[in-house]
Amino acid sequence: MNNINLVNDLSQCQSALVLIPSIRYNDIITLIPKQFSEEKICYVTLNKTHNSLKELFESENGINLEHIVFIDAITRSMTKAENADDCYFVSSPEALTELSIVITEFLQQKFDYIIFDSITTLLIYQKTEESIIKFISNIVGKIRTYGCKGIFYVLDIEKHRLLIEEASMVIDKVIDLGKEDLLKI
Repeated sequence: MNNINLVNDLSQCQSALVLIPSIRYNDIITLIPKQFSEEKICYVTLNKTHNSLKELFESENGINLEHIVFIDAITRSMTKAENADDCYFVSSPEALTELSIVITEFLQQKFDYIIFDSITTLLIYQKTEESIIKFISNIVGKIRTYGCKGIFYVLDIEKHRLLIEEASMVIDKVIDLGKEDLLKI
């Protein structure tokens, strides 16, 4: 996986849809923030709690958590949680309006990158792919407005093919991490 270089991939565009093979998900979600360890990152998580991500990131050398702020949309759906300096909690992944408002507030703080983990998780909570694409289009517009770079994870499995195709129309670049040349270890 040493060949993944999103810094170069994002130099010519503002947003990237990153297709992740499901079997490599945990490896890749630690590798990508590691590449931006000195940049200011807003990490939006719909899959894992921010505490579990912090533990995962800390177990990987080189991920500087001082520069990462989380928007956690999963923890409050399971338990009470209070906002902290490094994390803001959204009520659930289903609350797209609330999530959009919080992302806008964070983008105004001049983050270099926003990592959205993951678009495919929204399929669990939303009735239509159309609502997901509309939400992603809105977030991409905000990324452009605030001069940030956006990385959107999507699990690359056949049943998500339509979502991937539609999302690729609103996001600048598609990066397929399932290609053998990108996943050499």
